Amino acid sequence: MADQSFLSTGSEFEPRKALPLTDRGFRYGMSFFESVAVRGGRAEFLEGHLARLEAACAKVGWAVDTGVLQQAGKQLEALAHSSPTPLFSRIYVTAGDGGPADPVTAPRVLVFAEPRANPVAHSVAVRVHPEPFLPVLGGLKTANYWANAEALRQARAEGSGEALLFNPLGELVSACMANVFVELDGAWITPPTAQGARDGVTREWVRRQRTVEERPIRREDLVRATGVFLTSCWSGPVPVSALDGRALPTAFAEALGAEFFQRP
Repeated sequence: MADQSFLSTGSEFEPRKALPLTDRGFRYGMSFFESVAVRGGRAEFLEGHLARLEAACAKVGWAVDTGVLQQAGKQLEALAHSSPTPLFSRIYVTAGDGGPADPVTAPRVLVFAEPRANPVAHSVAVRVHPEPFLPVLGGLKTANYWANAEALRQARAEGSGEALLFNPLGELVSACMANVFVELDGAWITPPTAQGARDGVTREWVRRQRTVEERPIRREDLVRATGVFLTSCWSGPVPVSALDGRALPTAFAEALGAEFFQRP
């Protein structure tokens, strides 16, 4: 199956392969997104994803039609029922046309889906990214991902699978493409969204299944870390097997990952 993309007309979603060059999502990176795993005949955590998109738009004053977001969800559900293969999908809300400071009164809503093999159980080695990272609109998923992508490229060029990002105050934000959980002094901790951690559905799922504190984690705390794992909607909980070359146990996250993929 080839990639599929759809654009809302306001009343329905039509197949569309391009955006106008006037769209502020393209020109200025002004867009929000939610990644949604589409597999097993369903769009996973769909209502949670839609709620996060609606909340992101409300936070910055975008006049998005919640009915259109629900239509986007129905489009993904239709793909889930018809696709013989798993799909990695995204719902985007862009700022639409206008100047950089103009009000967002006519946002565009898009659905994009691409075939992707289901993840296999694995662990990942991570490194600490050496440069400070300043998330845009902390906690919200925006299209401004260049800094994340560059940090990931550098990590992989040096033999790591991911990197941990710290803000200018030395506080842990996330990994490049995932949220992060750290075990310190016997307790599992995840950074607050106020510091830039993304309000991901898998992050929230973990917090429902296990006791997790949400509080700042500083760079120097990592020397005491006795476990680390990452989370994303596609891969679920992913154990970190090494942090800056120091081996870490992975059993906790492996069990959590198995539980994630066996859920009803």
